[in-house]
Amino acid sequence: MVMKTIKFLSTVMAVAIVAVATAVEKPKMNVVPLTSERAVVSIVNNKEAMFELSIVAKNGDLVYYKQSAKPLNTYQKVFDFSQLASGEYTMNLKVDDTRLSKEFEVAANGIFVGESKMRFDPYFAYANDVLKLSYLNFDGEFMTLNIYDDNGLIFQSKLGKEFNMVNGYDLSALAGGNYQVVLSSLNNEYTYSLVK
Repeated sequence: MVMKTIKFLSTVMAVAIVAVATAVEKPKMNVVPLTSERAVVSIVNNKEAMFELSIVAKNGDLVYYKQSAKPLNTYQKVFDFSQLASGEYTMNLKVDDTRLSKEFEVAANGIFVGESKMRFDPYFAYANDVLKLSYLNFDGEFMTLNIYDDNGLIFQSKLGKEFNMVNGYDLSALAGGNYQVVLSSLNNEYTYSLVK
């Protein structure tokens, strides 16, 4: 099957993406060491929203996960890191389509907190047989777009490492059915389901 790629006007779409990114809620997460083994984590968001908080070890092991039971705009918890092995960790906060991560190190002489990184999930839309995708690739990762049907992979596009990814795909040649669109890199994966 041949699928046509539609390239949008980058300048116009870049302005639209920046406008959307600045309008998105920007949660704040502070990690403040209290002792050499304990730290308080505070989360503040301008509006109430569901959130997910996780701590991941450098080797990828998940050591903590919490999902809010109801929408909140503030959350605070004292963490005891005495049971964690010395090493590097990342605390991840997800609020709607915004992700905030903060690296920290647990050492014998204390907890050391790094800078925060904010990222935004990609935007997918499907209408009139056109799949639209926009993504701000802050980390400069090599991105790939795959489309799957019930039988497996039917389309792949290597998008590269561009910062501002704005693409459209003509899906008029596809038969009716359910499809999974996956935008992925070595470290991240985002999925979008569509029905044609």
